[in-house]
Amino acid sequence: MSLINTATAQPLGSGSITGIGGVSDEALATIASGYKRTVASRYRTVIADEIAQEIPPGSLQVSPKIDGQIWFLVIEGSETCLISPRGRAISGDLPVLKEANAFAARAQGRTVLAGELFVIQKGDRPRCGDVSAMLSGGAEAGVARLCFHAFDLAAGGDAECPTPADTYADRLAVLKRLLDGGKRLQAIKTESASNAAEVQGFFDEWVGGGKAEGLVVRTADGRIFKVKPSMTIDAAVIGYTQRTEAPDQARSLLIAVMRTDGRFQAIGSVGNLGTDDNRTALLASLSGLGCDSTYRHASSSGALYRFVKPEVVVEVRVSDLQALDASDAPIQRMVVEYSGGWKAVRKMAGVGLIHPVLERVREDKAVNETDVRAAQIEERAYVADLNEASEAVALPESTMLRREAYAKASKGSLAIRKLLVWKTNKETVDPRFPAYVVHWTDYSPGRGDPIKHTTRPAPTEAAATQLADALITKNIKRGWNPA
Repeated sequence: MSLINTATAQPLGSGSITGIGGVSDEALATIASGYKRTVASRYRTVIADEIAQEIPPGSLQVSPKIDGQIWFLVIEGSETCLISPRGRAISGDLPVLKEANAFAARAQGRTVLAGELFVIQKGDRPRCGDVSAMLSGGAEAGVARLCFHAFDLAAGGDAECPTPADTYADRLAVLKRLLDGGKRLQAIKTESASNAAEVQGFFDEWVGGGKAEGLVVRTADGRIFKVKPSMTIDAAVIGYTQRTEAPDQARSLLIAVMRTDGRFQAIGSVGNLGTDDNRTALLASLSGLGCDSTYRHASSSGALYRFVKPEVVVEVRVSDLQALDASDAPIQRMVVEYSGGWKAVRKMAGVGLIHPVLERVREDKAVNETDVRAAQIEERAYVADLNEASEAVALPESTMLRREAYAKASKGSLAIRKLLVWKTNKETVDPRFPAYVVHWTDYSPGRGDPIKHTTRPAPTEAAATQLADALITKNIKRGWNPA
């Protein structure tokens, strides 16, 4: 048996499960991506210290959080397969799918179970990276350790409940009936609780005991809490600045996560980098990775970041993530693309980091769609278009409204002053652009700094006209003539 030959993760439509039970690949992908997008809007990450304040009393379902990857088990007639939210598929003669085949007769119609795909470890809890390593490495010895624990019913059901029930308790009951007797394939372990104190008890037992990376707590009204010891994000370093007072040390890092389309989205900067030795080591590792960038990004002090190849992964601890600014508008972050160098694509809805602190360089992780995935953001903040394609927006051309030049001859030299006013036509397409721009150029060859520029944005044409007229009144006196 070979994992590569019989269970290679492939894009849907590449032949791995085409036409399973008459269901189109597109329909399966829609179920998977739609479920993840819908459920993600109800997630909230709670740090262990917040359990008493954040977990509400009532009917609670508590499960261990497995450090795996979310996948979906599809049962259609006598056929089964596993699909990911990104449209990858696993099929073939795997032990976990053999168990699924044995249980297939219990399902009613097309049934899709959401769950965690993970690799069981002897003497240690599962790790997310183990799944990627197994699927890419094709090691036969590890196939038997590939497991799937279902935590929800996305479609279908069994004879007692042929369609997904309204309540999670009823859907969980379906999972238990469908997967009863499984070894690698099971319904997620779930216990009942009624208050935060009982949730704390499960946290101390499962997480404190090293059996799980966290908890998942579901309320009767559909809210889902992920309880973790702390909130951390693994991100790629895409730029850095240096300390002025210590040029051999990094001052701050610009970090980004990878979107589902392979592009990167900046999520902020980290200036709390630890000791001077840490800062020196960071600069030493990053300075040799410099690359070109047509995108510019300035730090809070005004220093421009030096961009680097996306090769270093860091773990950053934050107290929280926020998706909205002070006016409740979505926070916009630049999406960038790397192809030998960086270029800006467009700004899209993102997050802000609250109190970021560098924990460590993750030498065990690489810059790929799993280790620095943008989906980490969804554990704390919902970003509506996080999984949408980040295509560059075609911007309309600007319209020149006013162009005036004035000249003055003095002592054998000619000074020039120029006014430009234009309408950008871009303000409704890209929030980076104002509606109108007023630009003033003052050229005098006799000065030490011969060229001076003044640029002012304006929200309306009337405001732009007022700014332009003020510049003319202030700067065009006797001796200046239209040129």
